[in-house]
Amino acid sequence: MASKLLSNEFQKHICLDYECTTIEEAIHKAGNLLVQVGCVKPPYINGMIRREQETSTDIGLGVMIPHGTEDTLNFVLKPGISIVQIPHGVSYHGNTIHLVIGISSREEDSLQELMQITDILLKPEKCHQFLNASSKQEFIDMINQNYVEEGEL
Repeated sequence: MASKLLSNEFQKHICLDYECTTIEEAIHKAGNLLVQVGCVKPPYINGMIRREQETSTDIGLGVMIPHGTEDTLNFVLKPGISIVQIPHGVSYHGNTIHLVIGISSREEDSLQELMQITDILLKPEKCHQFLNASSKQEFIDMINQNYVEEGEL
């Protein structure tokens, strides 16, 4: 079961200190990370942006979770997530987004990492630390620690 823990390889899924002026740029960056790590083919990114135009994926707390549309699921190669940290934030529908978590999955895919991140975000004492992580390793360590604390290993 310890295979659930994220390895240092997951650092390739994370972008720290990203500067952008539009939410589309942030989504594009999250999508590009998913392409680079082999989770999706490039056309999936257009679906992520289109999804956001149709329905906001802003979950509050300065976090959004963009994902593709039904017609782009065939571009998903494997389930995964990407994390884009935007320290100065980007304005979006009156809110400021500081973290974009890109998702690649089909409906039947289970994203354990996303479940752990959501759990962290729902804990006020950990949410601020997660949103303001100072290194890629800190993101990984917090997700792995949550697995252990929740007894999911």
